[in-house]
Amino acid sequence: MHSSFSEEERRFTATEHANFIAGKVVAYATAYLDGRHDLADLARNAASVMIDLLLCSTDDREAKAILDPARLLASAMIGTACAASPARLERWQKAMGAMVELVKHVSTELRESGVQRS
Repeated sequence: MHSSFSEEERRFTATEHANFIAGKVVAYATAYLDGRHDLADLARNAASVMIDLLLCSTDDREAKAILDPARLLASAMIGTACAASPARLERWQKAMGAMVELVKHVSTELRESGVQRS
């Protein structure tokens, strides 16, 4: 099938690739926080995106701007999945919620600055 996009248009920049992975992390965290996924799903998804995040190593400043909070969110997801008590679970869930907002904020900034194509 022939695409109407040029080869250049089909390539993702380092920032776009990082932002895509960050979006997956947010989607998985949000699915847990709003009750669509359980702790087992959260643990499985956190492990999966942590691999993606480790493989997405770059020196690109804008890509790092989204990867760093996405890594923190993935770590919070792991902490939540492994929480040993209801009190710890609640604290980790709050941390996840805060990190979701941070990743969304950075993603929006990248889009508004023109670094991330829409």
